[in-house]
Amino acid sequence: MKEVVYLLLQKQIEDLHKDEKIVSFAIQRIDQKKWLPLFFVKEGNEVIKCSLRLQVNKEVRTWADLRLLTKFLIELFGVERCELLLTDFKLPVDGDT
Repeated sequence: MKEVVYLLLQKQIEDLHKDEKIVSFAIQRIDQKKWLPLFFVKEGNEVIKCSLRLQVNKEVRTWADLRLLTKFLIELFGVERCELLLTDFKLPVDGDT
């Protein structure tokens, strides 16, 4: 079974953060100059993996510059520590939740 990444709007991720449901953060390398933030969210008794999607076309939101992604995570979520995953990653997603 493939591990799924649920794509959410930024506002949904912010609400999960306010509700203290995000248990950890990671940054995943998808390809050269393509970085993806991962949010590990407590959902009942399990932890699910989420990321951001674009509002317009519902595609995954990625960053080309790792520095800008870390700045985003620090400023919006107060992230002080996160895992950096450097292996290439094929993104299995499951649209809106």
